[in-house]
Amino acid sequence: MPRFPLVVVPIAVLATVVAAGALWRLGDIRAHRTETVTVGPTNIGGPFTLTDQNGVRRSDADFRGKYMLVFFGYTFCPDVCPNTLSIMGAALDKLGGQADRIVPIFITVDPARDTPTVLKAYMAAFGPNFVGFTGTEEEIASVAKAYRVYYQAHKEQGENYAIDHSGVVYLMDKNGLFLGNYSLDTSADKLAAELAKKTAG
Repeated sequence: MPRFPLVVVPIAVLATVVAAGALWRLGDIRAHRTETVTVGPTNIGGPFTLTDQNGVRRSDADFRGKYMLVFFGYTFCPDVCPNTLSIMGAALDKLGGQADRIVPIFITVDPARDTPTVLKAYMAAFGPNFVGFTGTEEEIASVAKAYRVYYQAHKEQGENYAIDHSGVVYLMDKNGLFLGNYSLDTSADKLAAELAKKTAG
């Protein structure tokens, strides 16, 4: 299926980047580059119920029997989030039919701005198999805590505020249990190879 180039930033996001300025970009990248995951597999992930880009309430249980490739971010993110989602999509493309076993999932850490309507337009840029989730502030905080995801909004910057957040891609098995995590410098080729190996069974 066709994919957009690695940097997929809607016009609205580009306008936001200009308005937010260099502070936004540097803060966002700094937060991503310093993130590491060192805890064991039993400490990452857990049940959640959120609202997808079609306005439908869904839970993690809906994906049993499939592997989940999970990334947390926000649609106003200037570069790291769209790049990561594009790499996820490119890696899945490289898997061919094996990609049918994996559901790419994006969970926003910015529910105030990332409504289902916003998510639907954003996720369409990365392919029809991507599932985007939003929810209440409390729901997002709960799932972020379960996945040990850090995020902090800088709302003092005004309506174009940036959010510092973890930059880890998680792979969950067919029962929703942690299988592995990948950093932002993982290439599409390397991610595809890892996914092929870990989802072969």
